[in-house]
Amino acid sequence: MAAGAAGAAAGPTWVGEALNGGGAWTLRSRIPYILGFIMLFDSWDSVVIAYTLPSIIREWNLSAIASGFLISAGYGGQFIGAIVCGALAERRGRLPVLRWLVLAMGVLAIVCSMAGSYEQLVAFRLIQGLAIGGALPVSVCYVNELAPTASRGKYFVTFQFITMSGYGVAAITSAWIVPEYGWRLMFALGAIPLLFLPLMFYMPESPRWLATRGRNREAAYSLEKLGGVAPTLSIEQEAGTAPDARVSARELVAPGMRRQTGIAALLWFLTSLVSFGLVTWVPSIYVEIFDIPVADALSYNAVAAICIFFLPIVLRQTIDHVGRRPPAIIGTGIGGLALLAMLVAPSEEWVLVVGLLIVGQLGISVSSLILWPYTAEIFTTRVRSVALGTSSSLARAASMLTPLLVGGVLEVTGSVTLVFLIFGLASLVVALLWLLGTRETAGREMGL
Repeated sequence: MAAGAAGAAAGPTWVGEALNGGGAWTLRSRIPYILGFIMLFDSWDSVVIAYTLPSIIREWNLSAIASGFLISAGYGGQFIGAIVCGALAERRGRLPVLRWLVLAMGVLAIVCSMAGSYEQLVAFRLIQGLAIGGALPVSVCYVNELAPTASRGKYFVTFQFITMSGYGVAAITSAWIVPEYGWRLMFALGAIPLLFLPLMFYMPESPRWLATRGRNREAAYSLEKLGGVAPTLSIEQEAGTAPDARVSARELVAPGMRRQTGIAALLWFLTSLVSFGLVTWVPSIYVEIFDIPVADALSYNAVAAICIFFLPIVLRQTIDHVGRRPPAIIGTGIGGLALLAMLVAPSEEWVLVVGLLIVGQLGISVSSLILWPYTAEIFTTRVRSVALGTSSSLARAASMLTPLLVGGVLEVTGSVTLVFLIFGLASLVVALLWLLGTRETAGREMGL
């Protein structure tokens, strides 16, 4: 990834210099909070099926296979949406695509709440998944492209922390809403971003993207609207030259980009495989394999969830100073060793078992969190949205594969040993990829 990382940081452009320059930056400072709150419901919509499924199963008398297909429908839509919408955002701009996706998510949240049958809900979740999967990488791309170089990590992680809060908010509110008002209200609440959609029309398009399209006057206006000082453009800059707007995922495997794309793809797939696998299966493993009571298992899992929830706060204060790579290398290395230690951990030692699993979950979560800003930084503006969309789709693919992998291993072997061996080795491979295949991007200018 050396060539790509260096290429993405070849030197400051006039847009980059302006973003790093003086100004009040009033609107720019608010965007991570505004967009983070809107995208909180992207996380909500993504996970809401987990907390409504028990009620849906009872209401429609669904089989295990039908229930699994309902879950997979949403992830399948997200897999496709991440790729398609990433490419669309390269051609049409970040904000126009993102506005339509937020609108689609909100409307389809209401439609899902009104589903009259299992078949309808499957279809609606599949379509909604297209918007959910597409919105996150495009929003990540937009936020990163507005950030100043020196504090880009802090700027982005502010947005990331608020966005991720949707998972916890959905879990907490479902415990009250579903028993009192039913599962349909949980889906309907996903339409809340529609109330805040007008705010997105006050946000200017990414000046970096505008500059790559040769629309330099608009880029200068965007910088001024964000609160910066509009630069004085030369005659050549005002004229601009618009490159070919057609961008596809094939450009990510062009000569000179294959290595960085390949390493990024492996990082995304393996990180998501382990992360989603642990989140999904750890409570069941506590109960079924280690005979931990259900109430205790849920409490232990909540401890891990709380720790992961506060990880972005820690990263927000540190990754601009220590860099992206050190936390990822240390986290996945220690986490991988903890998961491998599960192979010899006595099943009756609950404290040891729980402690090792929490360390494993925290370790891989560090990589999962850092991959978003890191991927945005190693690719140029021309292909950044496509790269993030493709990466996100790989994460969705891993999410779909993990239930089959873990469930198959447990059914065939009746043992969790192979599961922890796979997850532990995968975490260590991720650590080695961070160590040997990446270069630091903190403090480097993002290239056009």
